[in-house]
Amino acid sequence: MSEVSPIFMWFIHILGFVYEAIMIIIGVLTLVAGKKIGDKKTQILGMGFLLIGCGDASHTIGHVLADLTPTPETLFIESTATAISVSLATVFFLTIRLYASLARTREIGGLDIGLIGLTVFTILMAFLTWTALYGVKRGDPGYTYLIATRSLAVIGMTLTGYIGAFSFIRMARARLREVNPILVKRYRYAFKGMLLMVVAITLVFFHPFLIHYPGAMFIVTVLKISALLSAALLTYLGIVGPSWFVRRL
Repeated sequence: MSEVSPIFMWFIHILGFVYEAIMIIIGVLTLVAGKKIGDKKTQILGMGFLLIGCGDASHTIGHVLADLTPTPETLFIESTATAISVSLATVFFLTIRLYASLARTREIGGLDIGLIGLTVFTILMAFLTWTALYGVKRGDPGYTYLIATRSLAVIGMTLTGYIGAFSFIRMARARLREVNPILVKRYRYAFKGMLLMVVAITLVFFHPFLIHYPGAMFIVTVLKISALLSAALLTYLGIVGPSWFVRRL
């Protein structure tokens, strides 16, 4: 982002903090709602919202530290924060899949267990990329490993996201055939939210590969944050259905 105007850079930081604060709030509200009604799947999804909010917040803090004082220490912190962000985003996408599975069958299936394994693998690749191989540059002996681990981390995160999102969409479509009109209206919001999540996941996939194209990265970052935030809000309204929202349906 060094070639981007400082105004645009700080705009991204502020937008990021707003997005992360809202994600954390959604996570807490979803967790509380799940505990209040004793719904395990809602608690799992709430934890997912909370974790991605915290992970992305650490990422933004890392960027701010590196921009303010670009020392070797802060640059390493920024890189480690990237690993944390990728890891917790993958866990969030996993919780979407787990919610959909528990909503449809009330149990964790083979694909869910496989996806848990993929999530662990993705976390390992993320920390190898942005921590263990930190500082490796083009031409260095470990550069090929860096490209491989980064690609695997991004692919693992994206694949988990797509499986989670499309599993949720399948579940939500079934809910749209329910007799209860209020429930149907709520799940229309959740359905639209998860369609936006697919858009966000696609942008997440391309984002890490734009590091050498700051203008394109700025645009994709704004679109990614907007899509994730809109998707989260719509999904929260549809799944949790806060009383003030339900009264307006």
